Amino acid sequence: MTRAPATGGFLAAVAMAFAVAAVVVDSCDNVPSMSMDDACLKASTSQPLLALCHSELLNAPESGEVTVYVVISARWAQWAYEASSQAAAGLLGNNNASLAAGERAAYEACVARYASARARAMAAQSQLLGCSYASPKQELIDARVDVEACGGELSRFAASPLYAMNADDQLKATLAYELTGLIVGK
Repeated sequence: MTRAPATGGFLAAVAMAFAVAAVVVDSCDNVPSMSMDDACLKASTSQPLLALCHSELLNAPESGEVTVYVVISARWAQWAYEASSQAAAGLLGNNNASLAAGERAAYEACVARYASARARAMAAQSQLLGCSYASPKQELIDARVDVEACGGELSRFAASPLYAMNADDQLKATLAYELTGLIVGK
């Protein structure tokens, strides 16, 4: 292993942490405020989800408004979807002849599903940043459905690196949706 990829990964993580800390939401009417710990406890249905929540919201601003937590979680999900889409495209790379037809079709389906999930996560963030709560929950539900559909496509290819990435993406999608439920209800 060379030092460049490890350093690059560390720098990307630092850049993401700073980008997350830069989330600014004007105070929205009728939105609950709570500590990050309380939000994570209320939104988490499992220990892995609770751990992910604490990890994603570690550098969250101290505003306590739940909208901030949802935007941060949706942003982490968006970035994960982008990374997974790029990984799928890389596995497809230059008409990779070593892929079986079924595996190629699964990766192609995942690229499309991740594009949709990314767009939905971005739409939810935009709505939340504007204090609009009409459809961000549905956007995040639909993003989760897209990510889960990719997982279904990959179910026959558990050895694929994209399979593990997708499992993590499903957890991120669930967390963003569950946090949104703290604002608009389950």
